[in-house]
Amino acid sequence: MLTQAHVPFADALPASTPLRAAHEFLLTLKKGCHVLVAVSGGGDSIGLLAALDVARLVSGRSDVRLSAVTVNHGLRAEAADEAAWVSGGCALRGIAHETVLWDAPKPLSGLMAAARHARYRLLCGEAERCGADVIAVAHTLDDQAETFAMRRARSASALATGMAEKTLIEGRMWVVRPFLQVGRGAIRRFLQAHGLSWIDDPSNDDTHFERVRTRQAIGAAVEKLAVQAGTAARERAAVSARRQTF
Repeated sequence: MLTQAHVPFADALPASTPLRAAHEFLLTLKKGCHVLVAVSGGGDSIGLLAALDVARLVSGRSDVRLSAVTVNHGLRAEAADEAAWVSGGCALRGIAHETVLWDAPKPLSGLMAAARHARYRLLCGEAERCGADVIAVAHTLDDQAETFAMRRARSASALATGMAEKTLIEGRMWVVRPFLQVGRGAIRRFLQAHGLSWIDDPSNDDTHFERVRTRQAIGAAVEKLAVQAGTAARERAAVSARRQTF
């Protein structure tokens, strides 16, 4: 497990690394903020939870409270054991953890979209139950590039964009993405350097899903696409501002 002794002073943390991103995110939070971290057990979410836990010491933000939640979508038999594994890891860190289950009937088509909507609904419900102020999810630079590529492919609009750094879900809870400028490779190196393990979801290699096909297609163009996503977001915001008449 990581301790403060493993972490350099905050000013020396390299840019676009998990600890730097976690540090900068924590500095934006109000005093005593309660952050609910969505942890699937995959490398990105394990990295987010670990980086936030350690960065609280680096940032002088020991007042920030962390809780964790795992959404079991009920799609794989292994999911319950994986959630229990996450719960055990959280207990070692002294972080409260809950598992929430998507137990509704599963659609025959549009499964990924339905699962995403269910996940955010369940995350909001758990955040309200435990009194969290904000939900943190582990979307990465790679996810940003993939999302931008998919949205651009679906629409000819030049204003297609990627994911926002924060999103208001169901009009009641903010979801934030502290790792949106951090590549998946940097997160894996962080985990490996400190002996932290994670679970690989086999669906991440299933080409039935659009995101997996997109990931394989863009290959090494991740950073280029992520930059384009950021540029498109700024251009879209500028257009929106010009169109406002009130």
